[in-house]
Amino acid sequence: MNQKPILKVLFGLLNRGSGAGGDTSLFAGLSHDVIVQQFVAYLNGHRHFLGYCQIEVLHALNDKGVDILLSASACKVGFQLKSHFDVTEDAFAANVKRQITESHAHGLDHYFILICSPLKHRKKDYGQRITHLLGELSQLKTPYHTAFGPRNAVQFFRGLPLLTRDELLLQQAITDDCLDEHEKGYEHLPEVSGPQIEAAGKALETFGDDWFDTDKGRAAYDRYIKAVQGKQAEQFVTTFLPTLPPDVRQRREELVSAAKRSLAECRACLSWDDRSEYKLSQWLDHVPEEMLPYTSLRDLLHIAADLQRYLEIHQEQDATMSRPGVSGTET
Repeated sequence: MNQKPILKVLFGLLNRGSGAGGDTSLFAGLSHDVIVQQFVAYLNGHRHFLGYCQIEVLHALNDKGVDILLSASACKVGFQLKSHFDVTEDAFAANVKRQITESHAHGLDHYFILICSPLKHRKKDYGQRITHLLGELSQLKTPYHTAFGPRNAVQFFRGLPLLTRDELLLQQAITDDCLDEHEKGYEHLPEVSGPQIEAAGKALETFGDDWFDTDKGRAAYDRYIKAVQGKQAEQFVTTFLPTLPPDVRQRREELVSAAKRSLAECRACLSWDDRSEYKLSQWLDHVPEEMLPYTSLRDLLHIAADLQRYLEIHQEQDATMSRPGVSGTET
């Protein structure tokens, strides 16, 4: 697993939403060592998503700003966890910024900072101090580090269920080269060819690089794309679909049906117009509509969820348009 995929998976594992302010009271009284041990347990619980890697606890006087070091074949990631005690120190912000600088000694690809402190404890309110630091870290405008405040960090310690493969696929945290075979789609199958594609390609070539300047050129391009997509769909149905387990085929069918249903309901909305149709490609992750039944399981999960959100947006706009004095709403 190379650098980009493992980082995407890590961001997926750390994208557990936000707890309530009161949830952060869980951190009160937890020592730094306990927090480190519990977070290592969280990472180890999802190790099957991380591939082969080594997770070391470095917390010591010479840790160079890194409490936990995750090393894979082509990636090194550091984690710095700040406890309740750390946040109470006068030099809290200065210490964190110093440790960011020190962490470069490890040659990290990315550095995660987790602030594991209650926002309030007894009569003390640490919210402003933490927010100020997070703001300063954001202003550094570097892709090197990512900081999680207490409301986000507490999600890793609350005993939430382990993330599922579907949840990571939905977040698109799993890249093409890490998809299981049954999760792939037409995009991952061998390149297609055939007489119809060849003939359509030659016809398109007669228009040169300026094919998009004329109606006939654009029509030739459309014929070529249609020929390719037709062959891709045929390949998917005849050679790939029969290899899928029944439960995966059923899951795909359910997602395709849900996506098509949401799209049909979108188009039936009063607020749906040419601009909505133009923006549709973004909501389909730029997968051609006619290729939805053949795309990867990862993309199907994401598209079905996105189209449901798009439908809810249009339904809200329809409700607004139905109010007296409102004539229309831009999508």
